[in-house]
Amino acid sequence: MPINFTFDRTKQRALPVWLVIVTALLIVARIVSTRYPVEKDVDLVRWTPIASAPTIARRARMNLMYEFSADWCGPCRKLEREVFMDPKAASGINHLFIPVKVVDRQQEEGHNPPAVQQLIDRYGVTGFPTVVIVGVDGTVKQRIVGYTNSGTFLRSVFR
Repeated sequence: MPINFTFDRTKQRALPVWLVIVTALLIVARIVSTRYPVEKDVDLVRWTPIASAPTIARRARMNLMYEFSADWCGPCRKLEREVFMDPKAASGINHLFIPVKVVDRQQEEGHNPPAVQQLIDRYGVTGFPTVVIVGVDGTVKQRIVGYTNSGTFLRSVFR
């Protein structure tokens, strides 16, 4: 049987036009996404390091706001998105308090840094998120345990 080496275009299937368009759009999207990466969420609260916060609060005569959270905590992430990444709320926190973020590392590392554990013990933190407002004199002025929506949280803190 003889082999036919001629190419018959009538038996070739046409490439669908929509497939070409989708491929082109995906290539363009990939190029744009690498040149203009999406910015990561930005926490607008100016957090103060644990060690220097009490001294700064005494000098400024401002209350401390300890925000206890953990990396694995979903409600903590939600509170951060709704409150600490909101420009208006973050501005109020920055003007009224010396804010301190205290991140629990017990689950990830098996222990907390001593300064973190000392604060967790001092303020009796048993769940996350917990926000503790501490006066200049060291007394607890307010405690918010667990997630509350943005409006409730802000009304509680700014009263």
